[in-house]
Amino acid sequence: MTQTEKRSVFILVIWGLAACGVAAAFFGGGGPRSFGADQGRIVATAVVLGFGFGAFFLMLYLTRSRPGVTPLVVDERDETIAARAGVITLVVVLSSVYLTCIVLWELHRGAGCVPVGWLWFLGYGAVICTYLCHATVTLVLNHRTGGRGQG
Repeated sequence: MTQTEKRSVFILVIWGLAACGVAAAFFGGGGPRSFGADQGRIVATAVVLGFGFGAFFLMLYLTRSRPGVTPLVVDERDETIAARAGVITLVVVLSSVYLTCIVLWELHRGAGCVPVGWLWFLGYGAVICTYLCHATVTLVLNHRTGGRGQG
């Protein structure tokens, strides 16, 4: 398994857990209508994201290239996969945000406004979706191109 694949698996675990924590804090205790007024839930979701970023940067540090250790093998294939994964992730996240906004507006058109809690959810969701999508696409593209299986 390459460094890129290992990191992608760790990212899926880290941000998958963060997504579960954010969803529990967001939908528990009243859902989106009361989220914006509930300071405790806002702080809880921020703490979950903080742990997600902390774990993410710790993982990057622990999986870095170090002197005296077998050098990491990175070639043009890895760079191409990273670039393709970035483009696909951008399209997925932007499309998801756009469609979510349209759906939320349509659902709340009669009220004349969307509950502010959904804006928090959209912001947090976009961050989490970005990491999960990029890691997933990276693993899929690595698998489709045969992977090297080196670490």
